[in-house]
Amino acid sequence: MVLETFLFPVLASLLTASGMKFIEKRKNNATDKGLEADAKSKEIDNEIKSADFYKNLLDDMSKRLDEAIVAIEKRDLRIKERDDKIEQLIDEIELLTGELRKYKQLNGKA
Repeated sequence: MVLETFLFPVLASLLTASGMKFIEKRKNNATDKGLEADAKSKEIDNEIKSADFYKNLLDDMSKRLDEAIVAIEKRDLRIKERDDKIEQLIDEIELLTGELRKYKQLNGKA
C-alpha cells in the first residue's frame, strides 16, 4: 500500500522529470548546433563577400595598371619620335653649318 500511494507517484514524477530534462537537453543541443551552423554560415558568407571585394579590387587595379602601361607606351613612342626629330635637326644643323663654312670660304671670309 505504501508503494502504491507514495513510491509509485514519486518514481513516476522522477522518471517524467528525467525524461523532460533529457528531451530539453537534446533540444538545447540541437538549438546550439543550429546556432553554431548559423554562425558558421554567416562566417562563410562574410568570407565570400570579403573574397569578392578583394577580387573586384584586384580586377580594378589590374585594369588601371593596363591603362597606365598603355599611357606609358604612348609617351615612350612620342619621346622616341621627338628624339628622332632632334637627331634630324642636329644633322640638318651640321649640314647647314658645313654649307655656311663653304660659302664663307668661297667669299674669302675664312
